[in-house]
Amino acid sequence: MEKNILAQMKQEYDSFTRSERKIADYVLKHQKETQYISITDLSAECEVAVSTVSLFCRKLKLAGFNDFKLELARASLPAGGAGQPAEDAPLEDPTVMGRVLHTVQAELNNAYNMLSEPSVTRAVDLLRGAGQVVCLGQGNHAVVALAAWAQFSTTSPKFKTIQDSHMQIVTLSTLSREDVVLYFSYSGATHEVLEAAEVIRGRGARLILVTRYLNSPASAYADTVLLCGPNEQPFQFGSSAALIAQLYVVEVLLSEFIRRDPEGAERSRQSVGKALTQKCV
Repeated sequence: MEKNILAQMKQEYDSFTRSERKIADYVLKHQKETQYISITDLSAECEVAVSTVSLFCRKLKLAGFNDFKLELARASLPAGGAGQPAEDAPLEDPTVMGRVLHTVQAELNNAYNMLSEPSVTRAVDLLRGAGQVVCLGQGNHAVVALAAWAQFSTTSPKFKTIQDSHMQIVTLSTLSREDVVLYFSYSGATHEVLEAAEVIRGRGARLILVTRYLNSPASAYADTVLLCGPNEQPFQFGSSAALIAQLYVVEVLLSEFIRRDPEGAERSRQSVGKALTQKCV
């Protein structure tokens, strides 16, 4: 029989330290919320150090906090299998197209409400004043970085992207103080984004972080943070809803970037459009 992390915490509760009991108490009381929370936010809620949360997970013989959330999600599934939660049951429209449309609309509304106008203004200030802008992401979010570069490159030649993680670090290590990195990361807590953030800071360049969590580890390195994204379940591993939310942020930044200099953007787009017409039959 597979272990249940909730039962394990209750069984081992007396062996926990006072700080570990704070974590266990919070998780047992907020099982659903903990599935969506970041390690930084959990440490703040429990008033313990991030390292204490990591040690707590390892004490439960887990690889880390993400592994803990996976076990928590598995323990919260209905008996008999991984059926969909009641709150995710089909709505009025029984068709797949209707349900997907409702989900997309809901995520766009959520992205709109999460996004801060002062943060957008600050981000566009950085983009317009940059010598070059490097759009980056890992995994699914590399697709968003590529889309951002494709959109912005039609308005200005200073935008670029790199997909290979090795070449990303090579590029970041040669940035100047006038350069800006636009980085897409749902968690803001992967090894890749933290490594990139440290290199960016070391070069004196600026970082715009698009993430779900304001208090993510990478946010501490960012000059501005653009919040967006749904509450992903641990088993989703990069949902389409998260990508849609980030693409919405790209479109907002692009619109404001163009609004600041419509004539310059139009000249660049006309040049691109004229060149691309040669590719049409």
